[in-house]
Formats: sequence, structure tokens, C-alpha cells
Amino acid sequence: MRDVSVVQLSGAVVTGWRVEDHVRLVLSVRGQRDEVHALCTCERGHWIVREHLGDAGRLLIATCHSCGNRVELALEGARPN
Repeated sequence: MRDVSVVQLSGAVVTGWRVEDHVRLVLSVRGQRDEVHALCTCERGHWIVREHLGDAGRLLIATCHSCGNRVELALEGARPN
């Protein structure tokens, strides 16, 4: 598993996700063979995560516990692993 900045995840479609150690966000991303660990722009990896169903479809919304940065990623049939 490799660390990936949320900047690099912009536009990614998440096909699966889980939180490890209560804060570490691990994603399965369409087109990626291996899972990735999401890192914030502040270089921390502690996230508060929730799913949201809205007009634009299902989203994974992650907020950095350290700096408050918020990331929204499209979900494709994903459920927490």
C-alpha cells in the first residue's frame, strides 16, 4: 500500500474504503491495482469519514482531523470494508 496525496486523488472513483487504526483512510480506487492510504495536504493521514447520498450521487466525505481540510470523492458501489 502506498501513500497518496488527496490532490492526486482528485477525480478518482472509490470502489471500496476502510478506516484502519480509527483514523487511517485506506481506499480502493478504480484503475489502481493496489489500495492506497490517503494523505492530506498537511501531510497527515488522520480522517473523519462519512458517506453521503445527494443529488450528485454517492460521495465519500473525509475531513482531516488535523487541519480540517475536506475531501469529496465519488463512490461507485462502495461500502466500508
